[in-house]
Amino acid sequence: MGDGCRIKELPDGGKEFVLEDRALSFVRIDDRATLGFGRTEVAIAGPFVLRIGGVTHALDPGRRDTLGALLTLYPGTVRWLWASPDGQLAAVFEDGALVTVDPSPAVTAWSVGNVANLPGAPQ
Repeated sequence: MGDGCRIKELPDGGKEFVLEDRALSFVRIDDRATLGFGRTEVAIAGPFVLRIGGVTHALDPGRRDTLGALLTLYPGTVRWLWASPDGQLAAVFEDGALVTVDPSPAVTAWSVGNVANLPGAPQ
């Protein structure tokens, strides 16, 4: 991909994003929430869920006042980043935190590097 990430096909039709650098280097909030892993950015533009420390947080980049819990991921390391065949993005961190982003008909809900959702996934 040229942006620090390669895509691996999964047996169920999903995609695994194999990052060159798995350490979270930054969290940026603007019109979306962006997690930086070296040269790869994971951008989230739609509502998403963060499960960390036994607590579930419903977050939305459109409501910046809800995003404080996202900062608890830093510093951290992602263990696995993948998209299901139906377009849900999931990131599991070494500390057990889980971020999930469902596809959305209203926005491009997520992107990893230069991959936005998945071809054939609900848009």
